[in-house]
Amino acid sequence: MSRWKGIKIIDYKSDYSPTLVIGLGFFDCLHIGHIKIIGECKRLANKFKCNSAIFTFANNPFEVLNKDTKQILNFDERVFKMDELRVDYCLKAEFDKEFSSLSPEDFLDGLVDNKQVKALVCGSDYTYGKKGEGNIETLKKWCDSKDIELSVVEFAKDGDIKISSTSIRELLEKGDLQKANKYLGEPYFVMGIVKKGREQGKNIGFATANLAYEPSKLKIKSGVYYTRVLVDGVWYKAVTNVGEHPTFDDYNFNIESHILYYDDKLYDKKIVVKFLEFIRDIKKFDSKEELARQISNDVKFALNSKL
Repeated sequence: MSRWKGIKIIDYKSDYSPTLVIGLGFFDCLHIGHIKIIGECKRLANKFKCNSAIFTFANNPFEVLNKDTKQILNFDERVFKMDELRVDYCLKAEFDKEFSSLSPEDFLDGLVDNKQVKALVCGSDYTYGKKGEGNIETLKKWCDSKDIELSVVEFAKDGDIKISSTSIRELLEKGDLQKANKYLGEPYFVMGIVKKGREQGKNIGFATANLAYEPSKLKIKSGVYYTRVLVDGVWYKAVTNVGEHPTFDDYNFNIESHILYYDDKLYDKKIVVKFLEFIRDIKKFDSKEELARQISNDVKFALNSKL
């Protein structure tokens, strides 16, 4: 799988001559509210016959702020989704103490200096700059002074509930995958490089692709899921274990996917795992044979699923 299909990644303060429409926000999981902002960026880019761009952070800002909030999607995963949504550019920034102390005006000046920017797009609750001192009103005044169009997109709602990264984080942690995927606009996914594992699955007839779980990423509910896995541009049905492996007295939290009808080597390949349905909780089996029988049933679930 190639790294990206078309999107280009540049530092948000770098020189850039072609004209841009820039979407502003954290975009930490690219839920349906964020997708509305991206859609508006693309609409305005088409209007001005220029390129769409999305601003995001290359690291987890919560860690710098000494908060224990984990990322739903890491930077590579966000860029992968932006690429799927046909965004032209990702403007990345490193959130550090220097960045967190920027005044609202200094942040915006750094964003547009040495670039031709036709428009900015953001959500109606967007804040920016040191301690979030900048808001829609200050952004509007700044854009007027620079002759830059501003488009403010109303946040997405489910009834009276605002769809947010916080709500999606809670849904994934408690295992409400159906609603989380609804708010995300597509199945939740993880992306990573396949590494050598214990090979216990292979020994009982169910070889797995193993991904280490990044410490900065949100831990979704442990369990066995029906998934689809992208390998070398092809999607395969799979059964994925998230969490521990008590039958083998292994309590490390990782992701292991048994990919159906795939027999080639996977080590060091970058794969994407999309989570479609929760099958069951993890349990400790009395024997490897009992575990193998259960995995056979999990595979039947995947094969029979209409998703």
